[in-house]
Amino acid sequence: MHRLPIKRVLTNGYVVAVIATAIVAIIQYLLLPLFTGSPPLLLFLLGVALAAWQGGFGAGFLATVLSTLSAIFYLIEPYQSWQIFEEKEWLRAMLLLIVGGVLGLMISLLRSGERKALLEVLRQKERLEREIVERQKAEQALNAAHAEVVNERNRLEAIMETLPVGVAILDAQGGIIGANRAVDQVWDAPCPPVRSVDDYTVFKAWWADTGKPVQPDEWAPAQVLKKGEPVVGQLVEILRFDGVRASIHNSAAPIRDASGRIAGAAVVVMDISESVKREQALRESEERYRLAIDAAQMGTWDWDLESHKVVGNARHAALFGYPPKETVMDEHMISDRIHPEDLPLVSAAVDEARDHQFRYDCDFRIVWPDGSVRWVSSIGEFHYNAQGTPVRMIGVLRDITDRKRAEEALREADRQKNEFIAMLGHELRNPLAPIRNAVQVMRKLDTHDPKLQWARDVVDRQLDHLVRLVNDLLDVSRIVQGKLTLQTTLVDLAKVVTQAVETSQPLIDSRHHTLSVTMPEEPIYLEGDEVRLVQVISNLLDNAAKYTMEGGHIWLTAVAENGKAIISIRDTGEGISSALMPHLFDAFTQATRTLDRRQGGLGLGLMIVQKIVEMHGGQVEVKSEGLGKGSEFVIRLPLCEQVCVVPKA
Repeated sequence: MHRLPIKRVLTNGYVVAVIATAIVAIIQYLLLPLFTGSPPLLLFLLGVALAAWQGGFGAGFLATVLSTLSAIFYLIEPYQSWQIFEEKEWLRAMLLLIVGGVLGLMISLLRSGERKALLEVLRQKERLEREIVERQKAEQALNAAHAEVVNERNRLEAIMETLPVGVAILDAQGGIIGANRAVDQVWDAPCPPVRSVDDYTVFKAWWADTGKPVQPDEWAPAQVLKKGEPVVGQLVEILRFDGVRASIHNSAAPIRDASGRIAGAAVVVMDISESVKREQALRESEERYRLAIDAAQMGTWDWDLESHKVVGNARHAALFGYPPKETVMDEHMISDRIHPEDLPLVSAAVDEARDHQFRYDCDFRIVWPDGSVRWVSSIGEFHYNAQGTPVRMIGVLRDITDRKRAEEALREADRQKNEFIAMLGHELRNPLAPIRNAVQVMRKLDTHDPKLQWARDVVDRQLDHLVRLVNDLLDVSRIVQGKLTLQTTLVDLAKVVTQAVETSQPLIDSRHHTLSVTMPEEPIYLEGDEVRLVQVISNLLDNAAKYTMEGGHIWLTAVAENGKAIISIRDTGEGISSALMPHLFDAFTQATRTLDRRQGGLGLGLMIVQKIVEMHGGQVEVKSEGLGKGSEFVIRLPLCEQVCVVPKA
């Protein structure tokens, strides 16, 4: 069930008029026996007043009418009748009606005025509260703005202090209001008090282009305050307060107030001394580079892979047979001048350098319009973007025609030299056999003449030496021409060592050396040319004997280790200098050594040793701690990989 809205009913003026009138009528009707005369009708005015107070004039007038009707019907004789016989009762009823109406009107007006006053008070209160709220908001906004200004000032100060350039704020007269530490660092001391442009005389400076002194009114901030336009890029040389000169970059811009008037200026000053020095050094370096390029008669080129244009200097154009002013060429102008036989080589070199990020290095021929051919050497490098794509290639080009001709002449001379050595070896070999026969005939003749015996022995020894020299010449000729061959068989290393020792023993004995030979108990077998291997070991033993002072010691050691036969020949001889070591196995190296040449030789033995060892798949190396400390030659040869059948003796 819905509850009766009592509060709403009681606040309705008309309902209150009905209820109040009924209550007063009932009370008076019940008290009617107590009155000796007519009951007082003015009691109805209480209900009228209550109704008018609650509901206004309409409710009060309704209460007045109801009160008048209730009085006529219940309280005026005859009771419970609408008739009135006495005139005074009519007056009482009319008086109740008039007074009730007037009272309702007055209370209504009073209530209305009270309500208006209350509404006005409420409006004033609301306006006051709104103003308070707005004032609080304004104060909060002001506080927030103040905090933001403080924060912004702090941020600005922090930024200024961290800037690598000097920043100063000036007032309208040019006085310094504030500056960061970088300004003091530029001048190497705190700036003195500056209150106006006239105080700029404390700053000593000269214009970088003319060298004239900078006047106070010529500084950037002075110009800004005077003309109101920014001044950017003053380049001046200053005298710092510590007496050192420095180059600075000076700029300024105006600061205007709300009305647009100039209120000051912002100045930025930067020490560019190091940059000036680097630029000067770069200019000098570029000048030296240009002079070096010109002196070397080199052409420079820059190939843009996107536009397919090649930009070079005048020398580059001249090398390709174009006029010197033709410094910008396309790819076809370049390729048209490259010799057709060399064009694939150049293209392959460019592709390999681009794909593998190698340095491009290629020699090729250029055909000039008159048909002449020039050799050039081109070197360059690719440059790549962030994605790794080549975008350009730069390099140099130089004429190597004379060098190529010299190389060709050298190759021809080398070929002729080899042919001469081969021919000389064969021609020298021809008379050796008759001489050998003549010596043998002399030995068979029974003569006791000591001079004749001495002469025969001298010829015999020198003949052996000459045979060895001729054989060395022939071996070198075969090696150079690629005609040296091996007769590979199963070789017992012990047998090779024994034969080599037998061959070199006479020389070793003649020098009064001690030879120590160490061989493993187990046999060592190799696949190789027995004669050539004997030649290798014998040559090394002969060298050890020749270059060791008389009465020295020579060690020959052979071992099998890690699938290789290792043969070491060590001596107590004169040793080898570090300067000679890299060239020891070159042909005719002996001519550059300061060693005992009494034993002769052409300096070909070590070259022959190295080539023969390499043909057997081995290596030879030399060790020496220096002159006077002996030397050691180590040969490594692969052992027989297959099952070796030992030949029967």
